[in-house]
Amino acid sequence: MAATITHNIDAVLKGLDLYARTKVPKAARVAIGRLGFDIANKFVPDRMNIVFERPNQFTLKSLNYKVVSNYEVQLDFRKDVGKGNDPARYLYPSTVGAPAYETKFSRYLHAAGIAPPSYYPVPVRSNLKLNSYGKPSQGEYTKAWNGLQSRYGSKSKGAYRYFSVPDMRPGGQSGGMRFRSVSARSNRLGNGIYRVKGSKEKGNLDLQLLFTYAKSKPRTPNIFDYQSFVAKVVERRAEGTFRRAFKEALK
Repeated sequence: MAATITHNIDAVLKGLDLYARTKVPKAARVAIGRLGFDIANKFVPDRMNIVFERPNQFTLKSLNYKVVSNYEVQLDFRKDVGKGNDPARYLYPSTVGAPAYETKFSRYLHAAGIAPPSYYPVPVRSNLKLNSYGKPSQGEYTKAWNGLQSRYGSKSKGAYRYFSVPDMRPGGQSGGMRFRSVSARSNRLGNGIYRVKGSKEKGNLDLQLLFTYAKSKPRTPNIFDYQSFVAKVVERRAEGTFRRAFKEALK
């Protein structure tokens, strides 16, 4: 989502003498740097707070800016993030209205052969620990990821075990899994990712549904028209920012 926005400053340059014109490149570089900083650190984060529900600091600080010449600043969102999800990818659907970004957790389930390609995990927030932004914590995804990798869960006393319904790996549950419940009946569990601790026989069974499965990729509406928004900010502020920088350069 790199953006290149241009603005004509000819109106400012009319009538300048030769000396004043020598100050234009320096003033332009200062102005474009200030404008890039304000867009990345104020205007776009403010817009995110309006259109998104409680965006976290990682998202709010995800826009980078770089002055590449006296007359150009580049704006782009972070990508190739080591941990978590890339803002450049997960924000893109909201800028055009498109299928939602597939998270690393979802991609893992598919790559590991656990969930069918058309299944997408949807968190059950009431059964997950939430972060300060009201979203499932990264730790919950990590625990589920590690638990599913082990297939049979931790063998330590009192530890949770994790399983998926369905589980398409060899020997996994390709259909609704049967699980003995506290009511002593065999109930067919719905599709999803579960964690369980204890046993029915000991009377301490704790079974929780952590993620359901959507059978189609959710769509994200076009709520963050990033490039149009930035273009409007530039239109409103570029000339004034340049005039101030030019005045400083003449001192």
